[in-house]
This record gives sequence, C-alpha cells and structure tokens, in this order.
Amino acid sequence: MNTLSGLRFLRPYLSKDLPAAARSAYIHFNRKETKLGKHLFFDEDVRNRVARALTPSGTKNDSEKRIERLKNAEFLEWPRVENQLHVLPAAEELISLQTQLSFAVCPKMEGSSLMAHMLTGRVRRKRVAGNNLQFIDIIQDGTLVQGVCESSMMELAGIPNEYYRNLVENIRKGDIISVKGRPYLAKSGVLSIRCIELPVILSPCLHVPPESEDFKDPEARIRQRHVDLLVNIEPAQLVRSRSHIIQSMRSFLLDDKFLEVQTPIISDAAGGAVARPFTTIATEFPQKPLQLRIAPELWLKRMVIGGFSRVFEIGPVFRNEGIDKTHNPEFTTCEFYKAFSSLTDLTIMTENMITTIAKKIEELRPTELDLLPEVPKDLYTAPFARIEFVPAVEKGLEEQLPDLNAEDATDRLVSLFERKSLPIPASPTLPRLLDKLSSIYIEPQCAKPTFIMHHPTCLAPLAKSFYDDKAKQYVSARAELFIGEHEIANMYEEENSPFDQREKMKKQLAWRDDENDAHVDESYISALEWGLPPTGGWGCGIDRLVMLLTGKTRISDVLPFGNLRNVVNLGSPAPRTGGPTKMVEAEPVESEKVGEV
Repeated sequence: MNTLSGLRFLRPYLSKDLPAAARSAYIHFNRKETKLGKHLFFDEDVRNRVARALTPSGTKNDSEKRIERLKNAEFLEWPRVENQLHVLPAAEELISLQTQLSFAVCPKMEGSSLMAHMLTGRVRRKRVAGNNLQFIDIIQDGTLVQGVCESSMMELAGIPNEYYRNLVENIRKGDIISVKGRPYLAKSGVLSIRCIELPVILSPCLHVPPESEDFKDPEARIRQRHVDLLVNIEPAQLVRSRSHIIQSMRSFLLDDKFLEVQTPIISDAAGGAVARPFTTIATEFPQKPLQLRIAPELWLKRMVIGGFSRVFEIGPVFRNEGIDKTHNPEFTTCEFYKAFSSLTDLTIMTENMITTIAKKIEELRPTELDLLPEVPKDLYTAPFARIEFVPAVEKGLEEQLPDLNAEDATDRLVSLFERKSLPIPASPTLPRLLDKLSSIYIEPQCAKPTFIMHHPTCLAPLAKSFYDDKAKQYVSARAELFIGEHEIANMYEEENSPFDQREKMKKQLAWRDDENDAHVDESYISALEWGLPPTGGWGCGIDRLVMLLTGKTRISDVLPFGNLRNVVNLGSPAPRTGGPTKMVEAEPVESEKVGEV
C-alpha cells in the first residue's frame, strides 16, 4: 500500500475514485454537533450529496424544494428594474426624508404629508406579529431598513389577502426585494418603511444563506468569498477600508497638483524593480515573448521627461514569486514622481500622507468600520525615526564593512558572514547579502515608523548616488519606510544621467539570478538623453498599508478575493465546510420591540 492510497481515508474528498457517498459520509462524520437528517452544507454540491445520502430516494433537497415552491407560486422570476427603483441610500439620507424629500421618485399619495418611495435590498430576516403584521428587514451597502407590511393596507390597495400571504410566505432570507411605501422612524429608532404595495421579489436566493456564526471556516469562506462578504461583516468592512485608504491617497496627491495617469501593463521587457516577471504571448507578436510589468516606474519617468512634472498611478503589478503572509504575485501599488524634489521632500510628504490616511480611517471606526482595531497612535506622530543603513549595520556587526564598490566586495562579505556565523542567502550576490544584513540588524529596530536611509549603491540602481563621509561608502539617495518591521514605502532621488544609469545597469548584470532578470534597458537610457529633471520618485504597496491600518497580518485578508492560491481555487468545493446552515423563516414575536410601529 503506498502512502497516498494508504492515507486517503483521512481526506477521501481528495480521492476522485471514491464514491460520492463515501466522500459525503466522511465530511458529515467529521462535523461536530451535527444532527442526522437536519445538517445542511452551504456548498451546494457537497450539501446535495449529503442530503441524498441521508434522505430516502426521491426526497428533494432544500434548493429543489425552493425552486418548485417559487415556480408553483409564479414568483420564480427575475424582473427588470424599473427607473424608479433606487439602491438603499445612506442612513442619514433616509432620516432626512422626514423633512426634505432628497430622492423622491414616486407620486405623492393623497392625504399624506410624505411621498411614497421604492427601496431595494436583500432580506436579512423576516418576523411576524400576529396574523396581520409582517416585518421584513432589508439591507444594502450596510444600511438596514425595516419593511412593515399590514394585511389591512394590502386590502386597501385591492390585493387579495390570500395572494398577499402567499407572497410573504415565499419571501425568505437572502432574497433581493423591493418595497414601496412611506419612510418613518419607529419608536426604537429603526429606519422603517410602511408598505403600501406588495413587496416584489427581484432576485430570489436559491441557496440557504448560513448564519455568520456557522460560516467561520477560513478555507470555505475564501473559496466562497461572495458568501463571506454577504454574511460576515468584518470582511466587508475590510473592503470598505481599502477603498477609503486608496481614495485618501489619491486625494492627497490630487490636492498637491499631481496628475493621475495609466501606463502599460504588458510590454516586451519589465523594468523598474528587481523581480521575476510573468511572461506571455500576444497573437499580434507570436514570436516575441512579452512580460507583465513589475513596476510602472520607467513609464512614469518617461511622462516626467515628456513635460508632466507631477504624475502618479495606482494599479496592479505582477511578480512571479512565492506566496506568503506578506507577499502575493499580484498586488497593488501607488507610485508618484515629482520633479525638482529631494529625498528630504519625499520623507516629509510620506509622513504627511501616512498621518492623513491614518486619521481618516480612525475617524471612520466608530461608524462604518467599527469592527476594525484602533489605528496605532504612532502613525499620527511625525517626524518618524531615521536610521542610516551602513552605520547601523556596522554597529550590529561591531566592525566596518569592506569597500562595497571594490571588485572583491562580494567575496569579502561572504567571508564576513562565515566569520560571524550568519545565514548566507541561497544566491549570495552583493545585493542579497546586504539585504540579509539589513533584515538582521536594522529591520528589528523598525517596529515604529522608521526611515532606513542611504542604502549602498548596489541596492538602488535607478537612484542617484553620492559618497557619504560618515559611512565612508558610496550610497544612494534612497529611503525605505518600515512600520511593524515591514516595508511600507520606498523613495528615491532618481538617477537622471544616461551615462551613470548605463553603468549602474551594467553592474546589475553581474548579480543576475533566478529572480533578478537584470538587463541594460537601452530604450529607457535613450529617453534619459532627452533630459529628466532632478526628480523624486516614491512607491507604496497598497496591500501592506491596508494590513497596517486594519490590524491584519496576512495579505490575503485585505485582498477582496484573497491571494493567488485562493483565486485559482475560487468556487471549488472546500475540503472543509462552513458548518451547518439554517434558514431563517418567519420568527415568533419575542417582545414588544419587534412590533414597534
């Protein structure tokens, strides 16, 4: 018996040769607190197989019953939305309806001081109060409104009581409906709308929506992300916080007279960073391999050469590298380039931007981001700390570094690593050895916002360089912002000499490896010959900034659909399910609050 076949009883759902019933039985057996015959899985394929295994032949599962019931009642329809339907507006707009009809869309009702309105949303729950009163909570974009349906009102509208009851009985949690009526505030302060017409099922939900407490399995949630966003509040707030962060960053730059542009994603050679690119083929150039961009840097600097002194871009970049808690092959960056700005200007801009965004998110926490943790107060305080690269490393080593511009610099640095018993990188090039020293001696000092300044020249081939008397080395005009020991932003005084740029690119060729596809970009050097003004360049990983401001430690948590591994497996049956799900039908009245009108 080989290992795979011998252990497949531990994970039979991975063995496609096993009968469906066996896989279903395994999943069912391993769920806790399961009652035979009542357990439902949200994943439709698994749930149906389990249901068939546990019920007599010919018994229909919940979705099949739902479809048949809606079809018999003639509610299995997806009607077009009429012009007067509006997505549920914000709560403050609804409250203002009592004094100003800011989005009136229906004709004024005779004898009424308020107009009738048509609102749409998803049914969150349904309740009854006696035989004549129905409450339907609908929610859209985080705003909840209580729809109040009364039999007497339906009779006044000429709707037979039997038809009204049939419709209300067929509406259930998850359905998207519209309600028409007059808005008001209930005694409890709940935003409400008294229905004057029958609710309309715009889009029936054919599955059984799980309760949030039952849908907690991380793998099931990420593979059914639309369900996770639907039933769990926190991931939806993370999406909203991400949008606010990007908009705050964009507004900060636009207020400083920057111009937002878009640059190519596919080209014949990716540049602007040291990373392994993704390659592809275009039908127009079948013999020419193309690459997805690893950074928009070189394109944006061409824009500065072309006369645009302040440009920025927010968009995706792609690096064909591994996946871990802080890295994903596809991620979002913001890069800006500002002519006639120094490294000092860039660090001050960075402090102002980060504090502005942090304050914005903290302002939103009491309202729409109430499940997110408090933003660290260190992000409000400027100036941030600064650490010089070479002196900090030498202090940690307790000896001076060799001349990093010498031809034998790499060999001497490897000897230093051996002498100090330090872990040597798999690819012991000069840049990677220096990166390792930074991770050992500098980054642990960067729990609070800290700029690492003036890296050795080999670590920034696109930045200007100078001789630093204090470090006694040639260093680059570069700074990295670290917070929580993670890199958040990079900034440089850009190299604008075509001659120095060519020499720096040539040096990079000696340090090529599997991930460093260095080359001399003659096209970019030719562009520099037209004159790039002294320019400051800046880049920030949006995903890591969102992690920082929302207290998350995994990049997959702040991506709407998770990391690349999650995206590739999106929609496939999860090895573990989210647990039993329950359909919330009409509930009995528990207190007078339910019936407040």
